[in-house]
Amino acid sequence: MAMGLLAASSTDTSIRPATDIGLRCPRCASQNPMGGRFCGECGRPLRPRCERRQVSVLLVDVSGFTAMSERLDPEEVRGIMDPAFEVIEDTVHRHDGTINQFLGDGVMAFFGVVGGIEDHPRRALRAARAIQEGLEPLREAVRRRHGVEFLVRMGVHTGPVVLGVIGEGLRTDYTAAGPTTGLAARLVNLAGAGEILVSDYTRALAMTPSLIA
Repeated sequence: MAMGLLAASSTDTSIRPATDIGLRCPRCASQNPMGGRFCGECGRPLRPRCERRQVSVLLVDVSGFTAMSERLDPEEVRGIMDPAFEVIEDTVHRHDGTINQFLGDGVMAFFGVVGGIEDHPRRALRAARAIQEGLEPLREAVRRRHGVEFLVRMGVHTGPVVLGVIGEGLRTDYTAAGPTTGLAARLVNLAGAGEILVSDYTRALAMTPSLIA
């Protein structure tokens, strides 16, 4: 396993709601001003449907997925990817991250979406290492059964994103927009098979003494 660095210019650590989107009550549909905690009409608790938040983005991508798909039967590919996704998802959740998207041959995860978790850069890096370790038995099994190498590459970057909230309660999901996810994608594209490429900004935050457990 290798870990590299790429400089990133982001230094915005703010966590604040987007100012151009009001709060509409999901119960009575009344429009409420930003910053309100409860609906002025019916009293239901409110939360922004869109927030600007500092998060750490972890992108996981299967190296050589196209070549593997061309060589193996679709059921064999599914038999590899399903347990891989289980390992990735369980690991992300164990480190208090949130799965944003399953991308066919990879995963995008956010750390820091849950309020009060300030050490999300460190959690994202720990999760990346744990994913590599957790996938090792699968890698050995794929090599033994199919004669192909199963390796993932990862990119980790921290910065502001605009989170859009979809649903609520147990059905809450998030979408994200902004350059932070784009830089994480650049990192994963630059990473070699089996590598974790980390921006120097994320690394600096992860090494901040106040964030080290």
